[in-house]
Amino acid sequence: MINKKFLLYGLLLSCIASQAQTYISDAKGLEAISENLAGHYILTGDITLSEEWTPIGANNPFKGILDGNGYAIKNLRISNNNLSTVGFFAKTDGAQLKNLGIENAEVTAGKEDAEACAGIFIGEAKSTHITNCYIREGFVTGRGSAGSFIGKVIRGSSYSSIKNSYSTADILSGLANAGGLIGLAENATVKDAYFAGTAETQSRICGGIIGSSVGNDSVSSCVVLSSYLKGVIVSRIVGENTQGRISLSNNYARTDLATGSRNLAPVPVNQTYLKGVQGENIPYLAPEYVSDFPSYTEADRDNALTALNTNYYSTSRRIYFERYTKTGRVSAIWTQAIFWDMAMNAYKRTGSSAHKKLMDDLFEGNRIEYANYNWDNGVVWFIYDDIMWWVVALARAYELTNDAKYLELSESGFERVWSGSKVLKDKGSYDPVNGGMYWAWDQKNPEGSPLPTMGKMACINYPTVIGAMTLYNTTKKTTYLNKAKDIYLWSRNNLFDKEIGRVADSKHGSGNPAWVMHVYNQATCIGAAVMLYKETGDRMYLDDAVLAANYTKNQMSVNGFMHFETGVEQGIYHAIFAQYIIRLIEDGEQYQYLPWLWYNIQAGWANRLASNVCYKDYSKPAPAVSSIESYDASGIPALMQVVPPAETMDKATHAQSRIFYEKNLNWDFNTTWDFSEEDLLPKLNFSNTSRIQSIEIDRNRVEIYSKDCKIFINAPHPATAEIYDTLGSLYVKKKITQGEGIELPSGVYIVRTCFDNYSTVQKIINQ
Repeated sequence: MINKKFLLYGLLLSCIASQAQTYISDAKGLEAISENLAGHYILTGDITLSEEWTPIGANNPFKGILDGNGYAIKNLRISNNNLSTVGFFAKTDGAQLKNLGIENAEVTAGKEDAEACAGIFIGEAKSTHITNCYIREGFVTGRGSAGSFIGKVIRGSSYSSIKNSYSTADILSGLANAGGLIGLAENATVKDAYFAGTAETQSRICGGIIGSSVGNDSVSSCVVLSSYLKGVIVSRIVGENTQGRISLSNNYARTDLATGSRNLAPVPVNQTYLKGVQGENIPYLAPEYVSDFPSYTEADRDNALTALNTNYYSTSRRIYFERYTKTGRVSAIWTQAIFWDMAMNAYKRTGSSAHKKLMDDLFEGNRIEYANYNWDNGVVWFIYDDIMWWVVALARAYELTNDAKYLELSESGFERVWSGSKVLKDKGSYDPVNGGMYWAWDQKNPEGSPLPTMGKMACINYPTVIGAMTLYNTTKKTTYLNKAKDIYLWSRNNLFDKEIGRVADSKHGSGNPAWVMHVYNQATCIGAAVMLYKETGDRMYLDDAVLAANYTKNQMSVNGFMHFETGVEQGIYHAIFAQYIIRLIEDGEQYQYLPWLWYNIQAGWANRLASNVCYKDYSKPAPAVSSIESYDASGIPALMQVVPPAETMDKATHAQSRIFYEKNLNWDFNTTWDFSEEDLLPKLNFSNTSRIQSIEIDRNRVEIYSKDCKIFINAPHPATAEIYDTLGSLYVKKKITQGEGIELPSGVYIVRTCFDNYSTVQKIINQ
């Protein structure tokens, strides 16, 4: 509840004079703004215009404040071919526009042979801030740059901004750029906004939020829900950045948004990025990945692991072999740690004595096979990353069992990798001068290594972060946390593409990274980032993890199926990916990846052999078991251990998930876009008498919530509810009574309520 108590009548009058606020109730009051371009204006009600509007500030820009106080200007009509900047305000400089709606506007500007920048709010803006505003329906047509809020932002003493606002208008530019919110931007910030109209330019650049960026601009937590964007150069968030630098984060566009110049078509998944100029695409009304194969069951999760063990695990040697015959070579030393991870995940999932025995036996079998985990044995443990994979697994085993022998081995292994071996005389993996971790040491000259030619591989750097964080989580020794941050920062600056989320395989000396992408490097990058995010709460880490996961899903996959590789030991990469994508899903609350994982698991399981052995190519039936190595067979059982069947999940998992919007777009569904100012004076009821009056206004917040696919609106007084879908279409408009539920399909809606000359707009998930 919000209580506003005001002073006596006389004090109110002096307060009004001191703050120089002007209240506007009609069209004449709006027109009078031109007489004082630095004033502070507040609307006292909706204003419907009946005559064509003359833009304010054509010669001298508006520099004041216009506060809509939750009201709207309706039926704005402008048709002007003489001005070069056209909008409700032709030009602004240092202005503030807030809490204002403009509905059903029609703005047309520009001669056939001349450009004119056009926007519904502003034609040309400098150092101007638009906050908590909306545009509903209408259109803008300009020969120059056109945008629904601003035609053109020019460089000023400070950045211009649009925050917590939305538009459903249609935009058309004849000769220049078209943007959903801004046509052309030079030093502008847009945050927490969405565009649901259409934008089109006949000859230039088009973008869903900004058309053309020619300065240092930023767009964050914005959504484009248009049906199409059209232009010579088109991108779904920002059309193109031609000068300066564009900063993009957490921006999304609907999957079926069509773009192009003539033949419009949705942007292919492999051309979409979270922070790239395209903007990440999300499923609009339904999950992207719908499988024709049946879902796997809880029993299948056990059956898949049993089949892997039956065919590749030796109960006598307690270790995995490469071939189903269980003869010849055992699986590689580092992959044994991944198989052990799988056993631990099965035990964690079921708590069964059989899985606990498998976990214990694998530890013992590998101890015998690999020199009793003697990290100073340079014949068995001859490269750093082999040791680090085991450091990670051992630390996990300690987390799961609290058995001190695992922690002791993990810590000693970490120290051996970091600082080197007194026995072997190598200096360790860590480079104290240039940062990062080397992959191996020179066996012939250990005291003179590592050499730059040895390379700093992703497969040692990101696992080092994971090992350090796992040890930190169990010991709380800050040295591990500090080392994790150190190596992650080096990896981020040297091995990670911050724009599209790809992870390089290595970097040698001062050369460029080797951009050879492998799923397991994507996986460990995700895992390292999520662990640091969980500990620090720093959003940068989560953004990196999402970016890397999106690259793996969108760019590396083919027809939705996870990328697989045919090189030595590379079939196990999916098992590693399973270990870390689940951390992003659970610890990062990024449930949108589940449909993609289910799609892969269901296909891979359906295409298994009669013996339940699976293969790494999930898109087709598995070949004969003689062609399948243990690495190739590991992906599906590993994924199954950590990803529950779809029927058992209680989380909404596609773009209509509340968690998805909260975590990726930073939307707060518990608060409103509140078109009112808490510190505003009330509308005064002047009396003809000189009697002293006391005025008190008591406003209660509107409560809007969803339950059982109904939207409920509780207001302290009778209210009108307008419910818009995310395309901006009016879905429902009606008077509501206390406790009444409005039944709607599942999805995201924008709910506007009006009562007592007070308006709120709230984003809500109906589910």
